[in-house]
Amino acid sequence: MLVADLLHRYAAELVALMPDVILTDGAVGVSALQGATRSVPIVFVGAPDPVGAGFVKSLARPGGNTTGFTSFEYAIGAKWLELLKEIAPSVTRAAVLRDLSCRP
Repeated sequence: MLVADLLHRYAAELVALMPDVILTDGAVGVSALQGATRSVPIVFVGAPDPVGAGFVKSLARPGGNTTGFTSFEYAIGAKWLELLKEIAPSVTRAAVLRDLSCRP
């Protein structure tokens, strides 16, 4: 059985216990829990790009029953390129490889 399948099963079991709030980390956990409940509050940590993944509407106003913290926002990537240009102005071409495994 795949890890994602197990998490979906465990999420359903956890929601059935009727907790006041659920804390999870990572995108797969958020996805599993959102599939199991739209009423129990879900707080995530470490879910990269929660807006892009569709977990929340925005970081300022997440909406729904899901909110949380992320240590990385993909929009900051443009700032990294600006910094690279300051550090190494002779660089004229750069490539970015983004990890899409965080998507549900």
